[in-house]
Amino acid sequence: MFLLDVLQTILLFKAQLLSQFAPSGRGPTGGAFDCSVDDIKSLLPDGSKLLYASHYDADDRFTPPLEHNSGAFRISSYTLPRSACVFQANLTLPGETEHSVGVVLPDDWNGRFLTAGNGGFSGSVSWGSIIDASWYGFAAVSTNTGHESSGAEWAYHNQEALANWGYRAMHDAVVNGKSVTEQYYGKKIAYSYYRGCSAGGKQGLKEVEMFPYDFDGVIAGAPAWWTTHLQLWNMIVGIWNSPADSPHHLSNEHIDLLANEVIRQCDPQDGVEDGIVMNPDACIFRPEALLCVEDVTDLSNCLNTEQIKTVYKLHNDWMEANDTFIFPHLTLSSEWKWSGLVSSPASLGTDYVKWMLQLGEDWSWEDWDPELIKLSDELNPGNATTDDYDLSPFYNKGGKLLHYHGWSDWSIAAGSSIYFYDQVVNALRPKGINPGDFYRFYLIPGMG
Repeated sequence: MFLLDVLQTILLFKAQLLSQFAPSGRGPTGGAFDCSVDDIKSLLPDGSKLLYASHYDADDRFTPPLEHNSGAFRISSYTLPRSACVFQANLTLPGETEHSVGVVLPDDWNGRFLTAGNGGFSGSVSWGSIIDASWYGFAAVSTNTGHESSGAEWAYHNQEALANWGYRAMHDAVVNGKSVTEQYYGKKIAYSYYRGCSAGGKQGLKEVEMFPYDFDGVIAGAPAWWTTHLQLWNMIVGIWNSPADSPHHLSNEHIDLLANEVIRQCDPQDGVEDGIVMNPDACIFRPEALLCVEDVTDLSNCLNTEQIKTVYKLHNDWMEANDTFIFPHLTLSSEWKWSGLVSSPASLGTDYVKWMLQLGEDWSWEDWDPELIKLSDELNPGNATTDDYDLSPFYNKGGKLLHYHGWSDWSIAAGSSIYFYDQVVNALRPKGINPGDFYRFYLIPGMG
């Protein structure tokens, strides 16, 4: 898909949102309930605990209470774009567990319902996303996936918590969010949508696969769908570039040098020099242009032969014994943020092994063994990986899936989305289903 086509699609989609979904400016939607604590409590399923409920006028500030949102990367204060009821509640899940949901119910409801996804190992309600949705008049919900933490220690010896994180909490938030919305307004929901990126993109695909009737439309951005391999890849690329004092190590200065050289070589190949590589896979890149010459004194402005080998390793798919494909390569033009991934083994990988693969706090990346790949596939923590590529139930119910990924993504290789899309096509074509009738996939040049 050419960039112009993508931009036109996005602009058209945004225009439709503005015209069809934005509030009309009328007063509060009439319903059988208001935003009082007693009324909101009565809408929740048995066993729930309402933490707070308040009505906010447009332009009021809302700050999620820290005691109920301690897993957030940071606590932000939000401006309500429209008057709305805002509440947070803890809902029960199997195994005597629970998760926390945040809900925003705008006074001038557009009849639509939106669920927002999470990021990383989750652990916090996506308040910014659901408050933004209220501008368009959406009733919206988000879950903390069952824990308040940006790490993964909660997963150790806790299979119920893993299942909550993997899929249960999200589905429960959707089911109960819809129920509360319809009771509150006294009307049926016209359409239900999902939006999420990274871990949120994965959650959206998981919903499409496991619960195809939850949503009419899903937007899944840069989905971290291949949990069992992605988390290990997040770590292995750092291992390939370690230790920091080795001849093959790429320092941050060398990474910047490499990033600029990629743009120098690849940008002109699309005919326009604008700092964006339109199709990284079409570029023939020669890192040897950076090779140090003999007797060079400033080694920060060139790469030695061992560093060139590291570049080639990072630019090629991760393969193991017998040429077994494990995960796609980092794409050309993603180098601008490599320092955040390859400078050392990433905690998204090491924490995954320690807590989700149950190897414990004493495990270190120096203990890496390729057998961990097999263990990861066998355990599939939380059943989080979305590898049921037969999306025909979602197609048959009339669902629509918009999937995008940035070509320059440095944390989730764009090739993983290409691989997923190809597997879906291979699963649906024998059934006589044209994926393009319900599933659109876009690669966005320059997006990280």
